[in-house]
Amino acid sequence: MKIISLNTFGGTYFNPLMEFAGEHAETTDVFCFQEMFSTCSRITESNGARVNLYQELSSKLGFHSGRFAPSQDGYDFEGEIDFGLSYGLAQFVKNNMRLGGGEEFIIGTRNSRTGDSSTNPRNLQYVILGFNGGVYGVVHFHGLWNGQGKDDSDLRLLQSVRVRDAIAELPGQKILCGDFNLNPETESLRILEEGMVNLIKKYGIIDTRGKLYTKQERYADYMLVSPELEKRIKKFEVPPVEVSDHLPLILELE
Repeated sequence: MKIISLNTFGGTYFNPLMEFAGEHAETTDVFCFQEMFSTCSRITESNGARVNLYQELSSKLGFHSGRFAPSQDGYDFEGEIDFGLSYGLAQFVKNNMRLGGGEEFIIGTRNSRTGDSSTNPRNLQYVILGFNGGVYGVVHFHGLWNGQGKDDSDLRLLQSVRVRDAIAELPGQKILCGDFNLNPETESLRILEEGMVNLIKKYGIIDTRGKLYTKQERYADYMLVSPELEKRIKKFEVPPVEVSDHLPLILELE
């Protein structure tokens, strides 16, 4: 089983992103994408973002079933817009693996934004898979951003508790991934690590942002797995491919 998690940066680097998705489509069972846009309009770009990215990836990933989990409508990266647009998470899953799935809000509710993007609501999305006679829960989320770094805050601590509690309710062995927007030494990350193995730490990954991100902080993205899965890891990598201002996380399990 192969899982890829990536913050797409709203398709800002559209052609390399689509090439990357196409290259991995045949071999990947689950794609978890953060910073996704979807529109019912004919508009394709707005302030640098690819606003029909979900539709375009759906066409590219023909062997997968996609589900979009919107958290906020009516805004692109720069602010409020005047056409139908939704922002959130998406998972694309090989058609023969899905047993169930859903989403849950962990901060706010849909369309509860009250100011700039630091007030965006946050949700998590999950899929329940059947694979080789086992059951697996693959969960991802895009963590709070407040413009003040990636250290602990009251809301981040609350977010982590809610994510931890949500995944505990899912059946089977767990994979938790996404752009957590957390530094590695935070209590917020430690809460998420309870009962899980942090693959970023285990494999000594020191950068999840790549060359397209020029700020000093190099951590944002993580992948955690149930301890039972640790011995079944065939490969875990964070390749330096320039498809976003984040690097993809790629996990292969035997």
